Amino acid sequence: MKNPKILIATPGLNKPMGPFVRNYIEKLPFEKIVLFGGFVPYFYMGTSLRKQKIIRYFFTLLSVMNYKRLQKIIKKRFKKILIKEKIDCVVGDYLVTGAAVREACEELNIPIVANVLGYEINKEDVLKGNTNIYSKLARYNSYVIPVAKNMIPKLKNFGFSDEQIVYSPIGAKEDFFRIKPSYESFQFLAIGRFTETKSPQISIKAFAKVLEKFPQAKFVFAGHGELFGECAQLIKDLQISDKIDLIGWIDQEKQIELLSESSVFIQHSVTAKNGDAEGTPVAIIEASAAGLPVVSTKHGGIVDTIIDGQTGFLVEEHDLNSMAKKMIFLLENQNIMKEFGQKGKEFIRENFSLDKHLNDVSQTIIKSINS
Repeated sequence: MKNPKILIATPGLNKPMGPFVRNYIEKLPFEKIVLFGGFVPYFYMGTSLRKQKIIRYFFTLLSVMNYKRLQKIIKKRFKKILIKEKIDCVVGDYLVTGAAVREACEELNIPIVANVLGYEINKEDVLKGNTNIYSKLARYNSYVIPVAKNMIPKLKNFGFSDEQIVYSPIGAKEDFFRIKPSYESFQFLAIGRFTETKSPQISIKAFAKVLEKFPQAKFVFAGHGELFGECAQLIKDLQISDKIDLIGWIDQEKQIELLSESSVFIQHSVTAKNGDAEGTPVAIIEASAAGLPVVSTKHGGIVDTIIDGQTGFLVEEHDLNSMAKKMIFLLENQNIMKEFGQKGKEFIRENFSLDKHLNDVSQTIIKSINS
């Protein structure tokens, strides 16, 4: 049997984005075509920004500024690519991508495998606009890969069967398991977007309470987002600018360096006012793989990856005081900090390695083609 040829469809506007799609592009063991540029993507990976602008402008002219006509033109281009490339399976990055390309795939009898990352089934406005197409996808030859167990009941409500649902969070690369943390450094680390679902203000306020007991403690916060400016101002208002470093976006090399310099990883994930919520944060899995105990919240897939009281601590959402107490407890008990870290490393290796996730995705693709 020939090696299947898959098309990875990712909605990244100007290029493929995110850890899931990067790993699929680099590591899935199939012949691959990658398209990006929207929920029905139509740019090949590597298309220059100049060419993207020209094609978008041309399509807009052809549609005579009519949105429905534009969507038909894009769908026609996507379908032509499926035929030209002789695709055996489409892998949709996000459920909404898989649902958006279903019509074209169904006309050609091409199965769809879509990962489910969080916002597309949690955020109220996204749900409202896509519930119908999710249900249509469920009735087609499709499989979905949610990254958190709490997503499964929602997927069943759309009509996906147990057989169609394959729970599999992304795992940590081997590089992270080789890290040895600096438990004696008294340095907390957070890595993530400055958004409402990450609630960075709570992490900062909790750390301010830690400083009352451990003035030598440090906090490095990597990432960016719409709340970055607000958090920078909060740090000034709390007069702890000399204790917290907001360092912006980092690459994986810097991430590994920071994990090896830190003692504890923190992230205070919450459900946003619009219903948006986390799936299973990759940064938490990677931190635990590195051997750092994690202090986080009872939220989304975090409860599946951190064993409360054994590999870290989980507090209720918005419980600032409990978070601070758990952070202080770990600094007071370095033997427990190390014990949690090592147990976390073992637990992640057994259950959440990148190899396991990629194998789950690969087997699901093969199953979809043979069904």
